Amino acid sequence: MVNTKMRGLTAAQLVADMGPGWNLGNSLESEYNETYWGNPATTKEMIDKIAAKGFKTLRVPVRWDDSYSNPSNYTIKTEFMDRVETVVNYGLQNGMYVIINVHHNDLQTMVSTDGSVKQRVKDELIAIWKQVGNRFKDYGDYLIFETINEPRYQEDWNGNTAFYECVNEYNEASRAAMRGTGGNNSSRLIMMPTYAASSDSTKISIWKKLAADDMIAVSIHAYLPYDFAFDGKGHSNWTESDYYDLSAVFLRLNSTFIKKGLPVVIGEFGATGKDNVADREKFAKAYATFAKKYKMPCVWWDNNLFGTGAEMFGIFDRTSLNFVYGGIADAIINVYKSNTDDDDDDDTNPPLFKGASTATNWAQAVTVPTSRYGGRLDPSIIKQGGYFYIEYSGTKDQVELIFQSLSGGNNWCKIPMSESGSIDGHYYAKYSYDNCVKAFGSDFENLLDIIHVGATDKPVTVYLLSYNHK
Repeated sequence: MVNTKMRGLTAAQLVADMGPGWNLGNSLESEYNETYWGNPATTKEMIDKIAAKGFKTLRVPVRWDDSYSNPSNYTIKTEFMDRVETVVNYGLQNGMYVIINVHHNDLQTMVSTDGSVKQRVKDELIAIWKQVGNRFKDYGDYLIFETINEPRYQEDWNGNTAFYECVNEYNEASRAAMRGTGGNNSSRLIMMPTYAASSDSTKISIWKKLAADDMIAVSIHAYLPYDFAFDGKGHSNWTESDYYDLSAVFLRLNSTFIKKGLPVVIGEFGATGKDNVADREKFAKAYATFAKKYKMPCVWWDNNLFGTGAEMFGIFDRTSLNFVYGGIADAIINVYKSNTDDDDDDDTNPPLFKGASTATNWAQAVTVPTSRYGGRLDPSIIKQGGYFYIEYSGTKDQVELIFQSLSGGNNWCKIPMSESGSIDGHYYAKYSYDNCVKAFGSDFENLLDIIHVGATDKPVTVYLLSYNHK
C-alpha cells in the first residue's frame, strides 16, 4: 500500500493541485484483458516516464465486467483487483494523483427511464464500488474514485432531461456505496459525470448532487472544438475561431460550476493527429491555459495510437518508452508549471463575430446563436455591468441589436442603444445590461437563443460583435 495520508483538503483545493494529467487509455478498460486492444501490459517503467515528464495525475480507466468470477452478483476476480491495485501503485509511488473508474462496462450505455433497467445498473455499480472501496479504503487522498465513464443511452450522445436525471441517480448510487465502505473513503474525492460527461449547456444545467457531500467534483470530457480536436476529417489548423469556441466552453463550466463552489476535472481531452503537430501544440497550450485559469486539471487521452485520422491521440509510445509528441506534453505541463497569476476574474471577451458583413433594408448582417442553440456565447454570463459592443460603418446609429427566443421568451426584440460614437474610422454602439433586461427580460440563461445585428433602412457593414464583462 502506498500513501495512506488524508490531508484534510477541500475538494476545490485537491482538484486545483491535480494539474496536468495523462490517461492510460485502451489498457485496463479494453475487452477481455489488458492487452486485447493491442497495447502492451502496463509497467512501472511506463508510469515512471509519464511522471518524470511532469504529469501530476494518472487516470486509469477500468473495465470490471469482463473480470467477474460470478457475473450473477458482480464478484470481481481477485487477480484482476490485484492487477488494478498494482497499476494504481505505479502512479502513487511517483507522487501522482490516480483516478480509477467504471469504464466500458455494459452498464455505461444503459441510461434508461425503465425502472427495472435502472435498478439493475444501480445494483452493479453498488456491487463494484463496495468491492473497490473495501480494497482501497485505507489509501490516502491521492487516490480518486470516478463513478462511471460517459454514461448514456446506447449511442445517443444527446439524450434528454429524463436521461440526465437518471445519470444523477447512478452517480448517487455509486457515491453512497463508496462512502459506505468507510475508512478514508468517507472523505475521498469522488468525480461524478454529466450525461456522456458532456460540457453542453443543457446537460451541465441538469447535473446535481442528490446528497449533501462536499468532496465531489464534476467529471467532464471535452474534445473541443470538435471539428479540430476529434473529427479526423475536420480542419487541421488551429484558428482564432477555435480559440474563442474553446474559451466559451470554459466560461460555461465556470459559470455553471466553479463560481458555485463545484470543482471540475477535465478527465479526457485531446486532439487527433492530422499531420499538424504544431497546431496540436497550440491547442494543448490554449486548453491547459484555460483549465489552469479556472483551477481545473486536464487529463490528455492517450490510447497509444499514432498517425492521422480519427482517434489518433497517442503522444507516448508504451513500447519504446519515448514521447513521440513530447512538444504536446510540454505545452500542457509548462502551463501548469508557470507562475503566471491566473487568479483574476477577467473571463476574456471573445468576439462573437469578427470580419465584415453587410446588410441593407432591415436585413441581418450577423446572426449568432447562443450556446443554448449551438453557438459559443453562454447566455448565463450576461450579468449586471456587462454590455454588447458593435463596430460598424454606414450611417451612424442605424445599426440594430436584436435578441430572439425560440424557447418561449420574447420572440424578437430590439435592444435600445446605450452609447454610440466613433473609433478607428468606424462607428461603435454599446448596449448595456439594463437595456437588454428592459427589452428582453433577465432570464437570458433559459430563454435567449439567437442574437442578430442588422441594418435599418440604411445599409451597414458590421466588423465586430462582442459581449464585454468589464
